[in-house]
Amino acid sequence: IDPQDSIKLALFRDKGKTNTITIVINSETLPPKEIDDLDWSDPDNFYLISLLFSDNADIKIYLNDTNLIEPDFLPPESRLNVGDAKLMLGALVNEDRTILENFWYGYIDEVRLWNTHLADSAITFQYQHPDKFSEHYRYTENGVEIQTYLDSLVGLWRFNLEEPQSTIEDESEDFNNDGIIYTKTGYSIELSKKGAP
Repeated sequence: IDPQDSIKLALFRDKGKTNTITIVINSETLPPKEIDDLDWSDPDNFYLISLLFSDNADIKIYLNDTNLIEPDFLPPESRLNVGDAKLMLGALVNEDRTILENFWYGYIDEVRLWNTHLADSAITFQYQHPDKFSEHYRYTENGVEIQTYLDSLVGLWRFNLEEPQSTIEDESEDFNNDGIIYTKTGYSIELSKKGAP
């Protein structure tokens, strides 16, 4: 949500439906999308959700390696000028937290933020290899640097914490975009044991 309380981009799980996603683009809600391979009710299912947007290209939203938005279903104004909106995960919320709703129910393992559109092949690779960023190394065997989309990774937040803490360190190179976990008044940060040895 931007400072004028307009929704720039949002993705919601639908209440009561285990295979449905609702997408909001520039405050316009698209029809709910039912997905055959989606089952929110199983806590052992993890999905790669990729949101590709800019002010000069139409939005693409992927679940794993499948694009959820057909061009015919895009609203007339589907390009996104993020402007001064903040990246918020896990709820529909404005910066002052006077709007706080649509809480995400489920686990978030990792968030990656790139400042370029990733190719479909990069999204497919990351879906098939969730523990890797790229198919190619940054350097050749002779030590020559290779330019890859890895150079456009501007935020990396992993939620593999030993103890609950409110600051999530940005592990991308040289950007220091640390994140903050907020809770409602009277609540505390809790960590999942999912995937823990």
